[in-house]
Amino acid sequence: HWMFAALLTTFFPLMVTAFPPGYVFLFFCGMMALQLLWVYGMMPETKGVSLEALEHRLTEGHAT
Repeated sequence: HWMFAALLTTFFPLMVTAFPPGYVFLFFCGMMALQLLWVYGMMPETKGVSLEALEHRLTEGHAT
């Protein structure tokens, strides 16, 4: 996480000067949408699930 934050602060000014600002923000918007899909598909739902059941699901490899 911290590595990507450092890369972002390093390359963002270069990207804004190389591309129109709208394209740069569209790129980041697309990345956020992909992250949302990853979280939706890969992270387990924990609402109403006991700790024991969650631990069992995670250790069995059935996280989704």
